[in-house]
Amino acid sequence: MLGVIRWGSGPLKELHGMTEVRKPSVLFVCKGNTCRSVMAEALTRRRFGDAVQVASAGLRPQPPEDAKNAVETLRVEFNWDTSSHLPRHFRDIDVNSFDYVVAMDKYIAKELKGIPKERLLVWNIDDPWDNDMAEYKRCGLIILRYLSRLPITHSGQQEANA
Repeated sequence: MLGVIRWGSGPLKELHGMTEVRKPSVLFVCKGNTCRSVMAEALTRRRFGDAVQVASAGLRPQPPEDAKNAVETLRVEFNWDTSSHLPRHFRDIDVNSFDYVVAMDKYIAKELKGIPKERLLVWNIDDPWDNDMAEYKRCGLIILRYLSRLPITHSGQQEANA
């Protein structure tokens, strides 16, 4: 049998004697799941489409109405509708089903205990919470720059050096 390079932590499937490699997956985590992680999830979907499984969560989720500035910024500045977003708690997510977990800053990363270092990516993105809309736009633009650093190609394949 030929060897297959397996990316990620999820199971491979056998289909008629061939191995199917599942699409890569990313979980974005911030404090309330109302600003940075929401924007990162949406902008990842916009960039990679269905080629990547993506989700977001918060360590202390806030009420849905607290996401209004992020939702509005995504709609107006990035032409992406996230009006149905409901903040989720990190503990309700099966973190082991994701190839990568992105902590939106080093303080969030410190609270994500037990995630192997090779799967935990730490970004340095300030929380725009309770700031004006220009700060939300700036946050979105910074997230777009960070997305280019994800070890995933535009087609959704994981890079060999990841």
